Amino acid sequence: MSGATLDVYVNSRHVGTLTEEVGQYVFTYLPDVPPASLVSLLMPVRAASYGWKTLHPFFQMNLPEGFQKNLMIRRLGPHADVSDFGLLALTGANTIGRVRLVPRGATPEQAASKADMAALLASADSRDNLLQLLEGGVAEGVSGVMPKALVRPDHLDSKATVWTDEFILKTGFEDLPGLAINEYLCLDVAREAGLEVPEARLSDDGQVLAVRRFDRNADGGMLAVEDYCALKPNDAVNKYKGSLEDLAKLTHTYVPRAALKDNARRLYTLILLNYAIHNADAHLKNFALVYTNLDDVRLAPVYDVLSGTVYPRYATQLPALTLQGKRVWASGSMLATYGGARLGLSRADMDEARERITGAVHKVAPRVEAYAKSHPAFREVAKGMLDTWAAGLEDILPNAKPGKTAPAPLRAQMGMSGPDTKARRKEANPYANADGPFSYKSR
Repeated sequence: MSGATLDVYVNSRHVGTLTEEVGQYVFTYLPDVPPASLVSLLMPVRAASYGWKTLHPFFQMNLPEGFQKNLMIRRLGPHADVSDFGLLALTGANTIGRVRLVPRGATPEQAASKADMAALLASADSRDNLLQLLEGGVAEGVSGVMPKALVRPDHLDSKATVWTDEFILKTGFEDLPGLAINEYLCLDVAREAGLEVPEARLSDDGQVLAVRRFDRNADGGMLAVEDYCALKPNDAVNKYKGSLEDLAKLTHTYVPRAALKDNARRLYTLILLNYAIHNADAHLKNFALVYTNLDDVRLAPVYDVLSGTVYPRYATQLPALTLQGKRVWASGSMLATYGGARLGLSRADMDEARERITGAVHKVAPRVEAYAKSHPAFREVAKGMLDTWAAGLEDILPNAKPGKTAPAPLRAQMGMSGPDTKARRKEANPYANADGPFSYKSR
């Protein structure tokens, strides 16, 4: 597709072009674009073009991944260009953040969502309804598309997702029961810990989670969004190739000095949250910065947090990003060193963050038990979450050591009796060989 061109918009302003050329992709700003209309923190406004051998990491950021990408390739492959550049042409007008990409000469009018969210959340089988909506959206505007079988995800973050003007609708699959409830409750922990969390709603049947878009100002204006994978800059496929040290370095690089201390506290609290709930999928794409200009760059609200290791197939997963070159859950001592040396936090700052996470877990634990009662299919996952959270609170203590913790019986405190999962989790060994078949490298 040599010579293909996409027009690039920031909000409603046409600011440049993205061209696929032989051996590289080239982004070029138009003349007289104001500095505040920059496309990316890595690509400030200038006369010279920005060339990249692959699609620029910023533009990769909004490409469909996992389930969505597989579905689009299977449904549209015979009828449309499904290369990365082609998928960007198909989806670039409706992405997160303020940047829009459309085929040359087209307008960036965002496709109106046909999702009736209230009806979907109240429906008897919200998961199937959302999947049907997703399939319909993929096929929309493409003639002669024949239905094909849905592809089940291979990775924990391959959830089915539909974007509307105000909300993101997400669901899991039958072999990952209670995924929407799991994420809903993890967002509750983050909210109770004082982190900024978008409004979240759960469908009546517990199968679909609706999260308000965080790329909007209070007045409805669009915010710029850049995830840490694009800022590193890594290709999207390399979202696991990073470290907590990278997060600190990039935060120091792009967050204004006056706001740095507050954002460092928020980042540290979010990292502690991921360890406490054993969110094994906290990779570089699940951290982001938002801004309207270079003077208000700040950490994005919390999104995509999940107790993933409660599912048997992911029980042995390790933290997605390294800390001091290691991936272990019991990292309290290393986290304390990291907070001080990398983020400039005091011992009091770090103690307060840990206390807020601990208090939040204990506050949300009864809600886990309540959802287990109202949604029987979630019960075993709920037990695993409470066991995992109890272990996670031990893992973030300053004296935590792998294999030496004795977590408080949080599940027993909630009165949730049943087969103990401790033996199974011990047998699975969460500190397994990083080169083993269930490690982060195998994904």
